[in-house]
Amino acid sequence: MNPLIIQQARESYAIDDWSAGYFGINPAGNVECYPTKDKTKSIEMANLVEKLKKSDGISTPLILRFPQIVHGQIATMHEAFAKAMQDNEYQGSHLGVFPFKVNQRREFIDSIVQSGKSFSYGLEVGSKTEFIAALSYKLSPNALMICNGFKDKEYIRLCFVAKAMGKNITVVIEGPDELEIFLALMKSEPDLAKFCPQIGLRVRLYSRSSGKWEKSSGDGSKFGLSTNETLHCLRMLKENDMVGTLSMLHFHNGSQITQIRRIKNAIKEGSRIYAKVVKMGFAPKYLNIGGGIGVDYDGSKSSAQSSANYSLNEFASDAVYNILQVCEDEDVPRPIIVTESGRVIAAYHSVVITDIREVQSPGEDPIPYEVEAGEKMPSILVEFEEAHKELSQKNYVEYYHDAVAFQEEMHTLFNLGQIDLRQRAYGERLFYSICQKAVVCSLREKHQPEEFRQLQKAMVTKYLANFSMFQSIPDAWSIDQLFPVMPLSRHDEVPSHKATIVDITCDSDGCLDRFIDQKSVKDVLDLHTPDGKPYYIGFFLVGAYQESLANEHNLFGAIHEAEVRLDEAGVSCEKITEGDPISELLMCRNFSAEEMRKSYKKQLAAGELSAAENERIMGIIRNSFEGYPYLST
Repeated sequence: MNPLIIQQARESYAIDDWSAGYFGINPAGNVECYPTKDKTKSIEMANLVEKLKKSDGISTPLILRFPQIVHGQIATMHEAFAKAMQDNEYQGSHLGVFPFKVNQRREFIDSIVQSGKSFSYGLEVGSKTEFIAALSYKLSPNALMICNGFKDKEYIRLCFVAKAMGKNITVVIEGPDELEIFLALMKSEPDLAKFCPQIGLRVRLYSRSSGKWEKSSGDGSKFGLSTNETLHCLRMLKENDMVGTLSMLHFHNGSQITQIRRIKNAIKEGSRIYAKVVKMGFAPKYLNIGGGIGVDYDGSKSSAQSSANYSLNEFASDAVYNILQVCEDEDVPRPIIVTESGRVIAAYHSVVITDIREVQSPGEDPIPYEVEAGEKMPSILVEFEEAHKELSQKNYVEYYHDAVAFQEEMHTLFNLGQIDLRQRAYGERLFYSICQKAVVCSLREKHQPEEFRQLQKAMVTKYLANFSMFQSIPDAWSIDQLFPVMPLSRHDEVPSHKATIVDITCDSDGCLDRFIDQKSVKDVLDLHTPDGKPYYIGFFLVGAYQESLANEHNLFGAIHEAEVRLDEAGVSCEKITEGDPISELLMCRNFSAEEMRKSYKKQLAAGELSAAENERIMGIIRNSFEGYPYLST
């Protein structure tokens, strides 16, 4: 045990910066989870994975969910607004809702609803499917159910149904046509009209966001009512004697907003619109300021795309202060502040864990060449050996260039039939070893030459991980989202490799070569040499959007899940959900299991195997149908 090496690991992986107090490295060099942020009560994660494997037969890849972290984030949000309102003497309250789109997994939504009961925490939906799922939950009486997204008659009719079920429902109007449908339903279906839900108007702000989703904000946004459309909707409500149904004004300024000043600008503008609407004779009691609170994925607390230069407390304080200032200036009532933040609530609670199956390191020292009887070593290999032996800090550039030329010449000789495969293999091992030595020498220079920076990238070790990027961390592939990645153990040892991570899909895009770094972005991750024991890698802060956006490339489906809780009695797995079997993945692509079985039997019957052999082969296929698509242990 070496405290200095462990501290270096904490700094290298920045775990104390991005983990928000939920994760850390213990004195034994193992990653721990602190679901309640109490560091005297921890879960050693690699040990937990081993226990799940032995007791429940659940192997990697898998997701560990910590519902106590969900509760902690909801509580933190609630407390931040409570403190901000107390500090500013704000005569109002705060209600939070969770956007279904961030993570629609039922196990997670169960945790949201259960954790949010004491905070009157609600749900926000953006489609009919999400709405139907949300309706099955019994929320606290004051908890809001907000219907966003583009709506048709069926969707709006469901809002009346929700009101009839006793839900505190608000239909947020995205366009004047939706309000027209709403008003028409009131007239055409009087049996439902008595269950008239509250109406909200989503306004489109001029203020722009910051970060990767900046283009989704401002006056060019896809969503929301323009100023003219807002006035048109207000007139429609007045003309139909429905002024009292307008209970909410809503705006949303984007996702993962990186700069607090952009948030303040939007809140000022949205508050001013609220005040002007009140002065027109309406009385909306809710001001829904949307979501977009950033998660500090890289721990830099900056305005970088994978970070945020503010905290939850700062967000709440600025929101309350700016709304209060506008209300005082306009002399209008203080609204109930509604937030729809999902990422900051969901991101921390789940970790994807996989194991490393293979290490591909091109720069290892070559095995000595064994000359066969009567064989003369080709001169090209002699030159390779001399370059490999003589390379030093003084001449590494020259010998590297020589090695490149030797490599070209060797492949020419091979194509002419003048060297064999053994000789080619030995020459290639010498070449890669020379390249590795040259990279090491270049790193000692004050300024590493550009060609050796590029060579270093090409020479990086590849760690084959038993998972699919497209299924478990799709944002890393599709939009270059950065997630904290680190091994779960051996942080009392100095890592031996600068590596990238490749998945088991048959796709060259299934490669993770961008990692968090407080100064910029790293091309490599520090990893240890496997020692024959399972070497587990964790992908952290993946609870938001990843499961919603996951795709089944190469027909790798949802992975195993375990819901973990820590209490006085110790660690318990409250629920285990097995990943998608091969049969379910095939069925989702319209493959009929029965038709395939008939085809197998027909092909076997046409062969020359015995009945017993045919039955054994069919048994293997049947077992494979219900198997896990990932690599087994």
